[in-house]
This record gives sequence, structure tokens and C-alpha cells, in this order.
Amino acid sequence: MTEFIQKTQLPKSTPVLILGILSIVTCFCYGVIGLILGIIALVLAKGDLALYHENPDAYTGYENLRAGRICAIIGVSLSALYLIFIILAMVFAGSADIMEMLEQME
Repeated sequence: MTEFIQKTQLPKSTPVLILGILSIVTCFCYGVIGLILGIIALVLAKGDLALYHENPDAYTGYENLRAGRICAIIGVSLSALYLIFIILAMVFAGSADIMEMLEQME
């Protein structure tokens, strides 16, 4: 007779998926919101991932956890790139203003 094991949902798999998707959606909000959401999703995913690897037969929802983690990685990457782009644009715009002021002074 085979034993029937009641599988439970990983506790944070759905929030990780939602935060991962939101990190991609908000990555172009100056990069900050997407970066924060993605990092939160990755931290939550780490805990559930360890829980799943301890006893994989006891949990469901690993697919959501994996998809959310991948979305969070993409969201963090895009947000970081966009934030770097914004910072560089501000630096170049500021240096152009300084150059223009120096030319007017001459």
C-alpha cells in the first residue's frame, strides 16, 4: 500500500511570482522601484528554495517560485541598467551645462 503524502503550497511562491513580475513592469520607473521589488522577491525566493530542497516531495508551487525568481533576476538586471543609464544621463547633462557656462564666461 502506498502512502499518500499531503503536499502543501510553498508559502511564498505566489508573492515571489507577483513581485518578480512587478519588478519587470516597474523597472523603467527610474530603476528604483523595480530594483527594490526584485531584491525583495529574490530574498523571499531564497528562503522557499531552501525549504523546497530540504523536502521536495512535501511541497507544490516550485514552478511559480522558479518563474518568479527568473522574473526577479530579469527585473533587477533591467532596473540596474536603467538606473545606471539615468545616472550617466544626469552626469552628462550636468557636464554639458558646466561647459556651456564656461564658454559664456569667456
